[in-house]
Formats: sequence, structure tokens, C-alpha cells
Amino acid sequence: MPTAPMVHQMLGNESLWNVAKRCHQLLSEAETPYAICGGVAVCLHGYQRNTVDLDLVIRSQDRREFQKLLSNGRLVWDETRAKFRAPSGLVIHCWIAGEKAGKGSEVTIPEPLGEFNVESRDGLSVVRLFRLIEMKIACEMNHLRQTHKDITDVVEWIAVRNLDSSFARFLHLSLRPTFRELLRNARETD
Repeated sequence: MPTAPMVHQMLGNESLWNVAKRCHQLLSEAETPYAICGGVAVCLHGYQRNTVDLDLVIRSQDRREFQKLLSNGRLVWDETRAKFRAPSGLVIHCWIAGEKAGKGSEVTIPEPLGEFNVESRDGLSVVRLFRLIEMKIACEMNHLRQTHKDITDVVEWIAVRNLDSSFARFLHLSLRPTFRELLRNARETD
């Protein structure tokens, strides 16, 4: 399986990988917990697709430190849109641990630390697969365009990672029926 840096190089998006590594360096040196979620995490977990931004989970109490560290690292904070921009124009979104993962969902964004929530992949801190699947299923009703990507990511992981119904036991109870339905639909189309 190709590594995330190889995929981003093939997709002509090396600057995204470089920004992810830069954020990792800035946050790790300051011992500020973070975890990658979103499209970069999708690639790191084995489904190779293109993405145009970087999504990072941080703790609420680290917000100010996070903004300071990234600003000192030559990333520009856009207060009105609550996101950073790299010199290349690449956008960095910040997700806050403990907030709801989706409108009306019981699932919250996981803390960016601890073996249960985070793992290291290609040298970066990444939300664990089951937590990422929870976030993606919980987000399903928020934004139609994003929902399409989130559900596609879950279905592709089912195929690429050969997930079966036993994987549902790792997911929040409220999300298990949706995961099983996605699993059935994925298997029927194979």
C-alpha cells in the first residue's frame, strides 16, 4: 500500500503533506496534543483519495496555544472564518474535542490523545479508524456535499480494510445500525 506522502505526491498535493508535517513539528515540539482527521486521515487509514485541506483536532484548553504556535510557524489565522491558511493558500481547519461530531448526534469529537483515540501513522498523530468512522457517520446530516464524501469514505474503508459486522462493536451504539446498513449496501454492490 502506498504511504500518504507517496499518494499526495502522485495527486500533485505535496504542499498538503508538507503543511501536515509542519503542523506536527510545531505542535509536537510544544507538546500540544493534536490529531489529524478529515481527508488526510482518510489516506493515512488506507483509502487513497485527494483532499485539499488539513483538519486537526485539538483540545478546547489548547485553542490559544494552538493559534499562537501556528501563527509563529508562518500560518495565517483568519478570525472571521476560524481557520488557518498556509503560505501556499492551503486551509487548516480546527475541530474541538468534546464538541458534537454532528448536528443532533450523541457522538463527540474525540480527545487528541490516548491510545483509544489516537495512533501514529507515517509519523503523524491521527484519529483512530473507528473514531474517524464515528465522526463521519455522525456528520452525515450536516452538509450534503460533505455527507457524500463522509459516507463514501466509510464505504471505501469497508472494502479496502475488509471490515465486517463485528467492527460495529467498536462504534457508538447510536451509529451501529447505520454502519451495518452501509456494510450491507457495500457487500450487495460487490
